[in-house]
Amino acid sequence: MYWTRRLLFACILYTFSLPMKAQEVEVDVSACRGMYAVLEAMREGAPKEEVSGMLDTLLDTRPYQLMFKHYNRSWRPNHLPKAVFKRMILSLRFEEEYRPGENERADAMRARWTKYYPNLALYESQLHQLEAADLRKLINDGVRYGQGWLPPEWKIPNFYFAVIPNGGSPAFTIEGAQGYDFLQLAQVRPGEIDMNWLVGTVAHESHHLGMKSNIPGELSPADAMAYRVVILCVAEGVATYFISGSPAGRAPAFPDSRFHVFMADLTKAWEDKVAQEEEMVQHQAALLDRAVRGRLTEDAFNTELRDYWLNGAVGRAYVLGSDMFGAIYAAFGKAGVLSAMQDPRRLFQLYNAALDAKPDVLKRCVRFPDKTVKQALTVGGGH
Repeated sequence: MYWTRRLLFACILYTFSLPMKAQEVEVDVSACRGMYAVLEAMREGAPKEEVSGMLDTLLDTRPYQLMFKHYNRSWRPNHLPKAVFKRMILSLRFEEEYRPGENERADAMRARWTKYYPNLALYESQLHQLEAADLRKLINDGVRYGQGWLPPEWKIPNFYFAVIPNGGSPAFTIEGAQGYDFLQLAQVRPGEIDMNWLVGTVAHESHHLGMKSNIPGELSPADAMAYRVVILCVAEGVATYFISGSPAGRAPAFPDSRFHVFMADLTKAWEDKVAQEEEMVQHQAALLDRAVRGRLTEDAFNTELRDYWLNGAVGRAYVLGSDMFGAIYAAFGKAGVLSAMQDPRRLFQLYNAALDAKPDVLKRCVRFPDKTVKQALTVGGGH
């Protein structure tokens, strides 16, 4: 029985290429079937050594290699070691393998695994839905919509698309690839995957892959860091506002969004962050001033990303960026949005100009200091 299961585990690989005009997407849901085999083996009483070997094989596959790269980025190295994740999975049956408190990320992940492990019927049902879905059409739709909110000369490149049971980030992009957590696929109702949410998330993440906010020219170290501060909220702001259907903040919600991925818990987190926007604007202005003066180090910037701008259920970069681009859209339409994306140094200038152009609609938005606007415009000798 175990030999048969190993053979099934080794041979099943759901990958295929999708021709998509300018893009070709390789879709891989093999990790979902592979992890099901591991969980089934544990439920049926397989020895620890056998389960451990199955996990070693699975965690060396491309989807899980991608996942570990995401969790162990340069700004958070050793955030989730492979051995820790493996022992967390083993602890679902072999409790002595992992103790709560050992790793914050693994602790949060394990809480989601315990929903599925006691009864694998829910996992199996979702797996069948995913394997039966018309992923070709879904991904085509998502990428096409995401491409519509990029300047015409920017193209979403080919990418690898993997669904990976992990329990951490619902979705992420890294090294030209997208990863999605099988355990957190949104549901229309208990046990039924919300495919509209999946398409919207693909569109959001594909949009990131098409972003070309590269540092312009040969910049001094201070200007290069300043540019990174200026674009802090650009990628997430545009994708969240125009693609993900974010709730209204200081600017009105985008009326024509096709996708609405914000569930009740995320909406509450969003509203809490909207209330903090005065402080966010001051924080970004102070950060830019530090960068311009050459006083913002790489380590300090990475700490800012981790602990302030991207921290929490909804990061501040998503909220402030959405309101900035929402304001620009309200005043200057799509042309204004694309202009700010093409040269983000103009972002604060266009945003403040939008507040002047639409004072009634944008009266709650927080203005950036004139000093900050000038500092952004002059990064790298810009005007």
